Amino acid sequence: MSEDENDHEMGVEFGSIESVFDEVSYPISAEELVDRYGDEEIERTSADPISIRDLFEGMGDQTFESDEEIRQGMLNMMPAESVGRQHYSDRGGSDGDDVDSEEMADDNEQQIEDRGSE
Repeated sequence: MSEDENDHEMGVEFGSIESVFDEVSYPISAEELVDRYGDEEIERTSADPISIRDLFEGMGDQTFESDEEIRQGMLNMMPAESVGRQHYSDRGGSDGDDVDSEEMADDNEQQIEDRGSE
């Protein structure tokens, strides 16, 4: 994976917190990550920045062994609005008439509820 691909994924700009990845000593728990870097903000392409605290607070002693594990944890905990429009594809073959906005809103709400129960 190239460095550019590694810095931007699913609407998340990991380059905005590269200094955190440079400083972290592994293993590190979610609680330690929040204590040390909780105020650091992660830029998102489709939403306002979000802090490390907002993502990892309450995860307690879950331990991360690498930058990649933290990145994956961030993606897993990231709110749905970070990704942008749900069910959107720029590959063609679909028009707006095929999309039921009420169904999309229900799907987004379900994703948020699912994340809250993890």
